[in-house]
Formats: sequence, C-alpha cells, structure tokens
Amino acid sequence: MSDKEIKKKKPFKKARIKDKNGFKISYDKIELDEYLPHLMSEVSKSKKLLKIDSVNFKIEQEFEEIVQNSNNYYPEELYNPKTIDFIRRCTNDDEAIEILDYLLRRKEISKEEYKLFKSQILKKEGLKKLIEEHGGFKESGYYERKFRNFTQQRNSEKERNTGRNKTKKK
Repeated sequence: MSDKEIKKKKPFKKARIKDKNGFKISYDKIELDEYLPHLMSEVSKSKKLLKIDSVNFKIEQEFEEIVQNSNNYYPEELYNPKTIDFIRRCTNDDEAIEILDYLLRRKEISKEEYKLFKSQILKKEGLKKLIEEHGGFKESGYYERKFRNFTQQRNSEKERNTGRNKTKKK
C-alpha cells in the first residue's frame, strides 16, 4: 500500500503541541509516531515539573571573586574610566559638556568636579589644554590597543619567568 492509500483508510488524527507563548502546532499523530516514537511519547505525557529546594551560591561567589581579582589584574583605566578619560575622547566643547552633564545626572561626579571641569573647558583653548595635560586625545581603538599591549607585555613577562624557572630547576 502506498502512503496515500494508508492516509485514506486511517482517519487523520492531529497531535497538538502548545508552547509557553500559546502557539499551537498540529501534526499528523500517526506519522509522528512512526518517525519519532520517543519524541511523541515524551510530548504526549503530562508535563514534568522540577522542584528546586535550594540554590548553591558558592558558584556565584567564586565568579564574583574572579571578577574582583580580574579588576586588579588589568589597569583601572580599562575597566573603570574616570571623567577625564571620557573628556579625552571629545572633539569639541559641546561634547565635553554633554559628557559632564551625563556624569552629573548619574551622580558619577560631584557638582564641584562638574563646575571645575566645565570652567576649564569653557576657557579659551580649554578643552585642548585639558586633553593635552592628561595624556592627549584618545582616538578610536585606544582601549583595544591598550588592552592588546598590556596582554602582550604580561604574556612576555610570563614567558620570561617560566624560562627562568626552567633554567633554575636544571
């Protein structure tokens, strides 16, 4: 018998599957039973619930310790930029003042710091002088280069140290 003849003889039964969003999917149950018997048995069974009695916070605590230790591992500028770090990326006074306004709204700087930076910026050539006094303009890709240079330097130091340890052991 061909598939068409089987379908004509058997009534079309649908398996309805409903997901968490209420979306219903209908399939021919007979075909699914033939091709995916284990899946159909799982789907047709009642819902299984897993009860969680407790939570182990040890993993989360270990992760937080790793993050805290990694913060000490890299230069602070890479993970916690200061006000001047943001200003050093500005190309004009308006951008710098907008950054200051934002930091003040977020309470990341005090009103005194805000007034001090703003007065320096509004002076003639103020932004340019402020940027030059603190290391120059930070171009696009600055942090990527800084991170890459830092990790290369750290890796070369590790290689030198492991090389020294090997020669001492001999």
